Amino acid sequence: MEINILISTLNERIADVPGILLPKQDDVEYIVSHQYTSEGYKPVPAALKRADVTISQIKGKGVAKSRNNAIQLATGDVAILSDDDVTYRPEYIDAVRQTFSDHPEIDIALFKIKTEPGEPEYKRYPAEQKLIKNKLSRAVSTIEIAFRIERIKERGVYFDERFGAGQELIINTDETIFIEDCLKRGCKILYVPEYVVEHPYISTRNLIPKYDERLNWVVGAYDCRTNGKIAMLKALLGTIKYLPDLIRHKVNPLAYCYQRLSAVLYILRTNKKTKGLLL
Repeated sequence: MEINILISTLNERIADVPGILLPKQDDVEYIVSHQYTSEGYKPVPAALKRADVTISQIKGKGVAKSRNNAIQLATGDVAILSDDDVTYRPEYIDAVRQTFSDHPEIDIALFKIKTEPGEPEYKRYPAEQKLIKNKLSRAVSTIEIAFRIERIKERGVYFDERFGAGQELIINTDETIFIEDCLKRGCKILYVPEYVVEHPYISTRNLIPKYDERLNWVVGAYDCRTNGKIAMLKALLGTIKYLPDLIRHKVNPLAYCYQRLSAVLYILRTNKKTKGLLL
């Protein structure tokens, strides 16, 4: 079973990618999707010039676009989605390999993220293995995801490039939408309580204040992406529901409502232009 590790990175952070690579294994390949915003970021570190590393450079920003680029280049049996600030160990790759060997019927596996010693768990994970049939019960992190490459390509599932890190306003939920789209297209998804990667507990997302404009946009955009036009009504009702908390956090309720509605209208306006979208 050939494993492809799909690493997304931006600008100078390509210098961190060599630290992710494990000693060469015959059945593990790395695909590095390197986005750059100016020519000065294009030089590739010498440590990445290995036979088991493929580098694709694309101009611009947006991690969802980067992940789609890596998926298109993947040719192995199973892909692991990755970032430029993680750590792998051989036993984690073995866990992925074993999972897909033991469960030939599944298309996607969701694993756990291990934090550094002394840090809390990255999130509250279920203790038992579970087949995910209809709806996610928790948020998904991209680096928890592994999938059979050919089956995802056959179903034409892509990351919605309006969402995710690198976007000005809709800064996350790209991975949750990806998994939900996979479910809609009949993919079989298994949660496995095994670690697949290491990442520090603190992340950029954890540092964003509650009711930040970007998070308000995420709420409206995700709601519309999931539920359609009814998200406009839900933005109004949500403002009423959270009114005491908005006032407590000194957030203008009209601004909050406007930001959610703006995100809804943006999603409705751009739906037909979005690659791989389920309409």
